[in-house]
Amino acid sequence: MSIHKFLINIRIFLIKCGKISHKTYLKGVETINNSKLTNNLQENKKIIYRLLSNNYLVTTRELILYGNLNCMIIYIDGLTDKESIEKYIISPLLYNIDTKVPRESTPARYLSKRYISINSITIDSDVKVICEKLKRGQTLVLLENDLDGIICDTYKYNFKQQANPKIEENIKGNNSAFVESLKINVSMIQEKLINNHLKVEQYTLGKENKSEAALMYVDNAIDKDVLSEIKKKLKEVKADYIPDTGYLMKYILDNEFSIFPQYKTVEKPDKVVSDLIQGKAVIFVNGCSYGVIIPVVFIEFFQAFEDYSNNIIIANFDRFLRVSAVIIILLISPIYLTLITYNIELIPQDLINIISKSRKDIPLPPFFEILIMEMIIEFLREGGLRLPSKVGQTLSIVGGIILGQAAIRSGLVSPTTLVVISISVICTFLIPIYEMSLSIRLCRFIMLILAQVFGLFGIMIGIYSLIGYLIGLENFGTPYLLPLAPMKYNELKDSFFRYPLNQINKAPRNLLKRRKKS
Repeated sequence: MSIHKFLINIRIFLIKCGKISHKTYLKGVETINNSKLTNNLQENKKIIYRLLSNNYLVTTRELILYGNLNCMIIYIDGLTDKESIEKYIISPLLYNIDTKVPRESTPARYLSKRYISINSITIDSDVKVICEKLKRGQTLVLLENDLDGIICDTYKYNFKQQANPKIEENIKGNNSAFVESLKINVSMIQEKLINNHLKVEQYTLGKENKSEAALMYVDNAIDKDVLSEIKKKLKEVKADYIPDTGYLMKYILDNEFSIFPQYKTVEKPDKVVSDLIQGKAVIFVNGCSYGVIIPVVFIEFFQAFEDYSNNIIIANFDRFLRVSAVIIILLISPIYLTLITYNIELIPQDLINIISKSRKDIPLPPFFEILIMEMIIEFLREGGLRLPSKVGQTLSIVGGIILGQAAIRSGLVSPTTLVVISISVICTFLIPIYEMSLSIRLCRFIMLILAQVFGLFGIMIGIYSLIGYLIGLENFGTPYLLPLAPMKYNELKDSFFRYPLNQINKAPRNLLKRRKKS
């Protein structure tokens, strides 16, 4: 049932109970159906704010013009060029008007032709049209006792090119990225997602630094229980200092000690828009150039944005490579260790000869040989992150080659072991999300220790323990292994493999039910 029908049914019930008169009922119905501006400024302001979902960035500037004519200027801060508003709208209206509006002309039409010097101006009285224009960065000028509004083109064109992505490089798609201004980041989302159900809520966090934060979501897509949980945790945050969103998430996570990421870091607005439509929420903190998406599930961390732009066969092949890479990272070193330590009879004879020759005169046991090489790779990777990008890339590549050759020539590491470690390292580059890459890399050390202690049985223990842990993990009430556990056949169409886009149901089930009812 739509809101319109629901309100009418309530009024009919109140009439039957004698709580309101039939005249009051008719007046209420007229208000609901009214989509035009009135001659009352404050009433117009309430209508516009209601349709704009009470967005805290909606700004109102009230003026008193010549002849005590009340005026109101409304715009969305961040989407508009405030310098143009000040120079071409406010200043002329305040200082240039010296005569009353002629009787044969309405105030809106007369002032737009005589004083406002914006390039593009339209006159409209439809509230829905006006709100759509406001969401596109335009400014509304309202006048007392006038049923028309002046819509001025004040869209800010330069905020989209202020930054380039650093951790989310895409082959296809938009190259704009978030910046350290909360207002600009929120505006970038509003510019791409022009939706009446898009909500923007403001929070002030941190007792000492009073950081501004924003929670954005689509209210007819997100699950209400999940939304209530997010709002509750944000209100309960008690911290002296909140520098960025990653710091904030440590206060609102369900499982703080989980080794798997429970939120997704994003720095590109197009990815945020896609997640918002799917029923997720995004949090921004002022001074931080990235946002976080919640809630998330495990499979999301292996899906790239360009999967939906590529050919379906290529996209599914890429996803297959990523999933295969995770399996290789977790199992290749433990299986190699187990085979050469406990189950050498399972290795083909020709391969045994190659491995035995490569391990001749190696002083270290296989476990320490693999562990040391894995740790050296992690040292190189972490060191490369702390250096300038070009120096870091050179260090990782050249350092790895030099150390590998030196280790083989010195007789500390066998060539076969180095090949196994290299394959594992290369596979870590296929995971699109850095946080998940860290988690998988940590899990491979656990699997390696289990393989050394229990052999193949230890590998099985590690696999079953990992699957059981993922099944039991929840993220703001959402099962982490969805859509596999619990099984959601509809959502499997966009999980490990992707169906054609026209068959993928991107909207959550609760959103679909609401659309059918309304």
